[in-house]
Amino acid sequence: MKWKTCTIADIGTVVGGATPSTKKIENYENGNIAWVTPKDLAGFSGRFISHGERNITEIGLKSCSTQIMPKHSVLFSSRAPIGYVAIANNELCTNQGFKSVVPNENTDYMFLYYLLRYNKEKIENMGSGTTFKEVSGNTMRGIEVTVPESIEDQKKIASILSTIDDKIERNEAINKNLLEQVFALYDTTFSDAAGPTCRADEFFNITIGKTPPRKEPEWFSKEIDNVKWVSISDMGSCGLYISDSSEYLVPEAVSKFNVVVVPDNTVLLSFKLTVGRIAITDGTMTTNEAIAHFKTDKKEINPYLYCYLKRFNFQTLGSTSSIATAINSKIVKAMPFVIPSDTDLAQFNEVALPAFEMIKSNLRENRSLVATRDLLLPKLMSGEIDVSVLSI
Repeated sequence: MKWKTCTIADIGTVVGGATPSTKKIENYENGNIAWVTPKDLAGFSGRFISHGERNITEIGLKSCSTQIMPKHSVLFSSRAPIGYVAIANNELCTNQGFKSVVPNENTDYMFLYYLLRYNKEKIENMGSGTTFKEVSGNTMRGIEVTVPESIEDQKKIASILSTIDDKIERNEAINKNLLEQVFALYDTTFSDAAGPTCRADEFFNITIGKTPPRKEPEWFSKEIDNVKWVSISDMGSCGLYISDSSEYLVPEAVSKFNVVVVPDNTVLLSFKLTVGRIAITDGTMTTNEAIAHFKTDKKEINPYLYCYLKRFNFQTLGSTSSIATAINSKIVKAMPFVIPSDTDLAQFNEVALPAFEMIKSNLRENRSLVATRDLLLPKLMSGEIDVSVLSI
């Protein structure tokens, strides 16, 4: 297989974006032109994106320098942060936070997507700026990359990686559908339920996480063989079950500061800054002080509790902060909990328990698939694995 070294400008057209004035309602109201910002890709797990949170109008499009890009353009966020990558599922435009690439006729769009993912760190290191790093259009165009000369070889590489991502996205779609079914059943089963109400801490053993002193960084680690330490951010991207964390605590820190170790299959609730993120632990872990742990031996209550907390209006509990939305641990422990009847719970769990187990199984499979894909990506993109002899 023959490879060539070239620049991004040699394999596609780099396109920036812009933001129509937000002070003019006519730029956005009833808009039908898809407009994407880096915020729209925060927590976005798929490859294809169709639209962002907001659309713009034809007036808004003409009022600024953003431009409509064709389907299968590859979006690359160039600031705040650098490195979000997605494929346009249809015509769309972006704000100024992107340096997207429209592939030329000799470049496979799916290969380009994986190429930019592979070169994310390299591109990020080329960013400049004092307040925050940003990659300019000229810098993006001049980034050197190595690509197969043949578009057929590009497609073979993309096909191997895409097969894995196809399975990941199917699992995510299945999980989304299962959870929607569970919530639909929850709403019909318990919508009119006026069962007995108690304080949450009368039904659950509620504990709170803890953060060791940051001034002593030796308590924290990036090594996965240490104790998982979950943050609100981790909960924002985990799905129904949480199994990993972005930071870890050394065992000595857990012991010295009496950090609560949360057992497997415990429901977590964030209650500071971002109130109302819910997840169930898949394995043992610890958390920071903004997360409450609802422990019980009655694990069959977890699907109900998860739905109950997801549907709960936390604004009714008030806020203890004038700066940000927050409640404290006393309020969490005293919050009302409606105890379901045994009959209703049994009926609900006929669907909910197997659905939750399948979701957990799919999430575990996806973690394995992601690890495999991320292992293959550099080997395929560097030519260490020669795909030219493969029949794909």
